Amino acid sequence: YIQKPYLVSCYGFKINGMLLSFPVRNREFVNVLLNDHVTKTISNIKVRSFTITPTSLSISIFRQVESITPEKTIGIDRNLRNVTFGNYEKIIQVNTSEMLKIKENYTHVKSTITRNDHRIRKKIYAKLGKRQTNRIKQRLHIISKSIVEYSKKQKAAIIFEDLRGIRKLYRKGNGQGNKYRRKLNSWSFYELERQTSYKAGWEGIQFCKIDPRCTSTLCPICGGRLQEDRQKRRDLWCGSCRKWRDRDVTAAMNISYKGLHRFCNPQGGTGEAVKGNLKEPVILRVDVSKCSDIWK
Repeated sequence: YIQKPYLVSCYGFKINGMLLSFPVRNREFVNVLLNDHVTKTISNIKVRSFTITPTSLSISIFRQVESITPEKTIGIDRNLRNVTFGNYEKIIQVNTSEMLKIKENYTHVKSTITRNDHRIRKKIYAKLGKRQTNRIKQRLHIISKSIVEYSKKQKAAIIFEDLRGIRKLYRKGNGQGNKYRRKLNSWSFYELERQTSYKAGWEGIQFCKIDPRCTSTLCPICGGRLQEDRQKRRDLWCGSCRKWRDRDVTAAMNISYKGLHRFCNPQGGTGEAVKGNLKEPVILRVDVSKCSDIWK
């Protein structure tokens, strides 16, 4: 097989202003021009190494970060059409239906390509797939940045559900339709977790994952079992509180409670939601474009 050329080095390079200079021969150097964003990012940070390819440059940097002692927790619930995060004080629900429409549009565009040459189709599919990935990642970066900034302001730890193995629920032969399986198998749940984890580590914010069991079926106020209703798919009924509760808001609150229980008592279990909290959170619903203003 043919391996693409690349160079990894941690010796002999220098950064002078907007130029990355590294030696290739005796007294012969190659200069790479850096853009304004990279120059600003690495201005007060130690650069460890770099990796260069014919089309890209990756720089490895190091910075000493002070860990923030969490005073509360922020639970994140990921869904196809929204990302809900918060705790018993405030819940923010970000509408992500736009990302689902982007994937459906690109799927439709690919289905209309009828070129017989598979080489041309492969190039077109790769181009469309890259464009789709970039558009999805851009919106996930906005959401993850807002989560980290909000958590930093609240001095809160970030809690995610451990969703490993969830793809096994949507395999072929499970009695589900092709469209439904395609939506769930193209769900970018891990990308949001990946972006949030490294951004939280960069800011010194605590990050952990908990067992997702019972996060959507227990009332976060009284701890009772919630009942489903076919007519109200996203709402669950609490017989003790006599109130309808949003499934995603309930999950975010219970995830936050489980994380709080873990930080307060690391040796204890986290299988149940915290009971007896009588506060009803303030719920904000925003689009991705307005997500950056919620923490201000």
